[in-house]
Amino acid sequence: MIELTRMTETDYDLFMEISKKVFMDDQVKAGHWRAEEAEGAMQQLVNEILPEGDTTPDHTFYSIRADSEIVGGLWLMLERDGGNLIWFVVDIEIYPDYRRRGYAQQAFLVMEENARQAGIRAITLHVFEHNLAARALYEKLGYSGEGTDLLKRL
Repeated sequence: MIELTRMTETDYDLFMEISKKVFMDDQVKAGHWRAEEAEGAMQQLVNEILPEGDTTPDHTFYSIRADSEIVGGLWLMLERDGGNLIWFVVDIEIYPDYRRRGYAQQAFLVMEENARQAGIRAITLHVFEHNLAARALYEKLGYSGEGTDLLKRL
């Protein structure tokens, strides 16, 4: 059974270390950043998006737990579209030792139920074109859209 719990400061630090590395690698692989510029670009982006770190308003960080063990992390950003509240999945990471066990899918199902209870109308996300496994998972869960931006209405 998967649970989403608010990250501790230690959990946040680990998650961000992994999240930033994966995102830099994806940006380089997609041709958006050059490898030698990736760290600087990443730090600038984090400073812009999270000026107050894990306490930045409208950003929420969850640890993904399976049997009380932290297996990954989930970063959500609250957006507003008129009177509708939307969650944007900034990142989901299942840590390397726990991959290929269905934890990402289970975490999404728990997140979607939490979203419905919180009055969230839709969940959006971005998936890199080269990340075919993630795209397949999102489509299986009912996310759709053009290009790299996907949406699921709740």
